[in-house]
Amino acid sequence: MNQEPTPESLSATISQLKQINEQLQLQVAAHQRAEAEVRFLHGITQFINESHDFHSALAIALEKICQFTGWQFGEAWTPSSDDRNLTCSPAWYSADPSLEQFRHSSEGYKFAANIGLPGRVWVSKRPEWLHISQEPETIFLRKSFADRVGFKTALGMPIVDSGDRVLAVLVFFMFASCAENTHLIELVATIAVQLGTLLQRQQAEAALYQSQAWLQAILDNSTALIYIKDLDGKYLLVNVWFSLLFYPDRAGVKGKTDYDIFPPEIAAVLQQNDRKVIAAKSPIDWEELLPHEDDGLHTYLSIKFSLYNERGEPYAICGISTDITERKRAEDALRSSMATNRALLNAIPDLMFRINRSGVFVNFKAAKGDRLHLPAHEFLGKHLSEVFPTEIAKAFDSCIKRTLFTNEVQILECQLIVNDEFRDYELRIAVSAENEVMAIVRDITDRKRTEAEIRLALEKEKELGELKSRFVTMASHEFRTPLATILSSSELLEHYSHKWSEDRKLNHLQRIQTSVKHMTQLLNDVLLIGKAEAGKLEFKPLLIDLKQFCHEIVEEIQLTASDRQIIFQCHADERITGMMDEKLLRHIFINLLSNAVKYSPADSPVNFELTNECDTVIFRVRDRGIGIPLVEQAEIFSSFHRASNVGNISGTGLGLAIVKKSIDLHDGKIAVESSVGLGTIFTVVLPLNKQV
Repeated sequence: MNQEPTPESLSATISQLKQINEQLQLQVAAHQRAEAEVRFLHGITQFINESHDFHSALAIALEKICQFTGWQFGEAWTPSSDDRNLTCSPAWYSADPSLEQFRHSSEGYKFAANIGLPGRVWVSKRPEWLHISQEPETIFLRKSFADRVGFKTALGMPIVDSGDRVLAVLVFFMFASCAENTHLIELVATIAVQLGTLLQRQQAEAALYQSQAWLQAILDNSTALIYIKDLDGKYLLVNVWFSLLFYPDRAGVKGKTDYDIFPPEIAAVLQQNDRKVIAAKSPIDWEELLPHEDDGLHTYLSIKFSLYNERGEPYAICGISTDITERKRAEDALRSSMATNRALLNAIPDLMFRINRSGVFVNFKAAKGDRLHLPAHEFLGKHLSEVFPTEIAKAFDSCIKRTLFTNEVQILECQLIVNDEFRDYELRIAVSAENEVMAIVRDITDRKRTEAEIRLALEKEKELGELKSRFVTMASHEFRTPLATILSSSELLEHYSHKWSEDRKLNHLQRIQTSVKHMTQLLNDVLLIGKAEAGKLEFKPLLIDLKQFCHEIVEEIQLTASDRQIIFQCHADERITGMMDEKLLRHIFINLLSNAVKYSPADSPVNFELTNECDTVIFRVRDRGIGIPLVEQAEIFSSFHRASNVGNISGTGLGLAIVKKSIDLHDGKIAVESSVGLGTIFTVVLPLNKQV
């Protein structure tokens, strides 16, 4: 028989049923939470995959985590480009608008390793649960801001990629002070792991997309023609320049061959080169002619190479072609110019040096008939100072620097000793290359000599002109008086000679004779100086008793100047003889003594002295007359020159010139000492025995 349940047993059964029901409800709730978490993880994965970039993905993750787990605020911190600290990401979330001020305050922070909650999580790579109220400011750096808005609890969660690199640190806050929730940490950690994988893949895809974009930009901005073809010769890809020049339909070029784009003869060459690249398994390059619609054929420098797969097999051919038409034209022009320059250089008969900025000889071209006789090993590779004298080397180096600075031709003239002979050279220095000059060296010795001869001839012509002018002035002055005397005396004799006595007639005849003699002497002086200037005055030495000769000269002068006293003194006891030209000696001392008499007062004596010393004889003529101005003493031996203080005293200006020429023919010397108003001393030194 069945016993009726007792109240105690019913109560126990009900209690068990309640426990079972509670367990079932817990299991159902756990199952529902698990399903919700699965749906949440699936949803957040989908949202992250649809985000545009890394920070957008972070923002979605923060929003979804906060909404699902109940955190009031979420933010992200990402490593800086140099990995020295964490910076605030633009990604953050909060459903409470009042928390924007906390967000703005956080934007100015940076966390170094192990500093603050983000810094500690960055280093440890592990989650960290934090009770804000229990932590000092040194541990939680933003404690004052967190306390102000009411945050009590915080969680730091790292997002780590497969390479164990922290991509970001997520930080969550809530107003409630909660004990550490292991399940919640695990849930967020699971999301962080998936987020790390997704973000890593997304970063890789973004980097790949960016690389592809950069690659395409590089290809399209390259001035070269770039294309890729498969092994059958069909185009897979071309850059914008290829399409602009040869096939405008850039998208439609895929699958086309060279025969669809180029003339058959060019297409055949291109495909033949493709086969060479595949067979050679190495890059090849060559020049090819391709058509341009605007101006015909252009020359391209092409490089082709194979692209290989992971197994090392070729799967495509890449070609890069550069238009070198202008370069080819420039090269042709350069070759033509070089040929022209070479012809010009070969036509120039001068020596040429190439010298660098430092003054070192680099190269040279020998001159035709070069008279320098300078072997190449004596200057190539050497400095200017090792080849030329110091002064010339310095001047040369200065010209080189000035040429390189101004880019203008510099000209330097110098004189060198070649084969014991002084030769003149002209150096024209011009820029020939960067930091290098060309020096063209020309022998201008003959030109210099010709110039010197021309200058000398011009000076002679100028002197001749001056002599002619002086001669005309002298002749017009000196001939006037004797001619006037002759004319007047002859007229008087013509008209009155029948009335005059014989003495008076004789007096006028003597005046005529004296004037004729004066004019004759004048013409003789002119002829003598002319012979001397022409080098036709001869030196004919004879053995002469100089003491006796001087006595005769004094007596001769004394006859024409009876009112003057000429005092002759010979400072030698013995007879003085020498091999001299008597005619030239007469010219010397008649002129010197006549001038001394002419330019002295009537009552003053003229001193004439003779002295011998070794192989020379010294004559000294001294007067106490008007003297010669100091500024004019250098010119007194010039033909037709007369001192400015002679006044009305007659003279031709030829006497001292004849004296100087006569002394020069004796290889002698003459010196003058004079003071205006005190007189003049002429000292003549002649060798006793000049060798003819």
